Order: sequence, then structure tokens, then C-alpha cells
Amino acid sequence: MNPSLQRAVTSFYNLIYEAQTFATAMARIDTAEQEHYAGRIEGLNWVLDRCQELEEMDANLTPSSLQRILGEVKSDLEHELSVQRREKGRRADGREEALNFVADYLSSL
Repeated sequence: MNPSLQRAVTSFYNLIYEAQTFATAMARIDTAEQEHYAGRIEGLNWVLDRCQELEEMDANLTPSSLQRILGEVKSDLEHELSVQRREKGRRADGREEALNFVADYLSSL
């Protein structure tokens, strides 16, 4: 992987980890919204699991393969968001917020 791709992937993961750290801290502080933040963490974990392919392709990652993977992740995010909106389950709001956050980030690339 070339250095600029490495920086882009590292930046993406750092964004997710910082969002997780924030949600974890807020869940401890704001007990009334604990379930909401737990949903947010769950949504971010879902994104990390979905991006596992980025780590597995580390040495062979090219701009086109990165674009393809991020396109697939964005498509999966949109599907997951539509499921969340339909179900509006017990943790849907926090998950939806996290997935929207990542989808917005990917759209800005």
C-alpha cells in the first residue's frame, strides 16, 4: 500500500475509534442515554467488521480496490440504514446515528 493510501485508511480507522471512545465516555456520563450510546457503539463496530477487508488487503491495496471496498461499505451502510429505519428497534436510533456519521464521511471522499 502506498503511503497516501495508508494515511487515508489510518485516518478512517482513527475517525471510527475516536467516535467509539466518545460514545463509550458519554455512555458512562449520561446514564439516561446509555442505551442510545450503546447503539452508537454497536453501529461503529458493525462498520469496523465490514471494513475488515481493508486490513486483509493491506499490502495489495490500490486506489481502485480502496474505492471498490468503500463503495461496497457505503452500499451496505445504506441497506443497513434502511433496515434500521423500518425496524426502529430498541437501539435503532444510536445505530442509525453512527451509520449516518460514517456514510456522510464516505460521501465526502
